Amino acid sequence: MSSAERSYLPGELKPVFNIILLGNSGTGKSASGNTLLKAGKHRRNPGQLFASYPSSTAVTTTCEQIVVKMFGRLVGVVDTPDFFNEDKPADEAQIQECKKYCKPRQFVILLVIQLGRFTDGERGILQKLENEFGSIRDNTIILFTHGEDLHCNVEEFIGDRSHLRDIVEACGNRYHVFSNNSNDSKQVKALFERFEPMFPNFRTKESFPLFCCG
Repeated sequence: MSSAERSYLPGELKPVFNIILLGNSGTGKSASGNTLLKAGKHRRNPGQLFASYPSSTAVTTTCEQIVVKMFGRLVGVVDTPDFFNEDKPADEAQIQECKKYCKPRQFVILLVIQLGRFTDGERGILQKLENEFGSIRDNTIILFTHGEDLHCNVEEFIGDRSHLRDIVEACGNRYHVFSNNSNDSKQVKALFERFEPMFPNFRTKESFPLFCCG
């Protein structure tokens, strides 16, 4: 399913819950999407993942949704272009396409930031995001990538960077850490555990402990 117009898959009673990855190019959006997909059961080709590889130019240029069944829920993982590049105006058509996935009570935004690579250009990223999408901070979790490179406590890392701390606090102190080189689904299960306080009707078939702090 490539269009956001369909909220349901044929034969399914539950709507698709969208996980939308936003952030600058090179932070690990597509890799994080693939980490999520690997923890689910594909409705398409089981080998289909988002394009993700080192490049001097943006790899992802259009919004793409892949639907999986994950921990008892139908989930649409949505990869997006870099809407925040100061050197290139945002593609308005792609912003409107992304908005189609933001159905009330049926989406969460993962604002992807690479640990150890928080730049000046990312200081105002939440405000830029809300300029385009409206007030969505209540639906947003900060997703830190490259967790394998973190050599200190994550709270310490955030606390030492006031602008980063401001973003995390604005999003209700909700954050999670991914090691994108790991195939351990526990980090994805732990992320899903964070959804339930945000969305009271969000349910999974199994209960699992919280593995990351925040």
